[in-house]
Amino acid sequence: MLWSWARNWRTRREAGEAARANWDRRYGTDTAGRVPLDRLTIPHDSRRHGERYQPSDPAALRDAIGFIGLSPSAYQFVDLGCGKGRMLIVAAELGFQSCVGVEFADELARAAARNVAAAGFGNVSIVHGDAGTYAFGEAPFVLYMFNPFAEPVMARVRDNLLRQRRANYVVIYKNARFRHLFDAMPRLRYLGSPPTQRAGVLGVHVWVACEGAESV
Repeated sequence: MLWSWARNWRTRREAGEAARANWDRRYGTDTAGRVPLDRLTIPHDSRRHGERYQPSDPAALRDAIGFIGLSPSAYQFVDLGCGKGRMLIVAAELGFQSCVGVEFADELARAAARNVAAAGFGNVSIVHGDAGTYAFGEAPFVLYMFNPFAEPVMARVRDNLLRQRRANYVVIYKNARFRHLFDAMPRLRYLGSPPTQRAGVLGVHVWVACEGAESV
């Protein structure tokens, strides 16, 4: 049984890697591969709270948007820790009004800008800076994060969300190691995980901001 599980896991992993490689070939982008922090230039104090670069599976965002039943054209997309920009391109494909990626590593921010330009989307911008200091606007937005940093920075993101005057945003968090920060926000209502995505710590988790909502 263990051998069968391992074989199935390897088959799924190889199929996923092939699909992601085909995605890069379609756009002429380079978003694949993992990059450790010690190979990156990060002129911010938050470096010690960062995580290695690892690209997201495009299905994570597509499935989450379908799960919510959200119309992307009415929202801005914000990716904190956007890496090489893969999910920004996915969001632009989905029809978001505009897309913003925040990345603190010099090399990754430049790679994201190159990839977005190669993909040909004009409504995507890259902010080279610390995600913990990013100020969200008042327009409706979807916040996406894929395990980008440790709890001290995530707590600052939480605090910035708490400053929002209007409950007009959605949080999509993959590999939600610090989901307790969002579960405890009175304005956020936890919707769960898309049925097509894994639940648990490594899965995709979704919250919607609602006036008077309580987390469950």
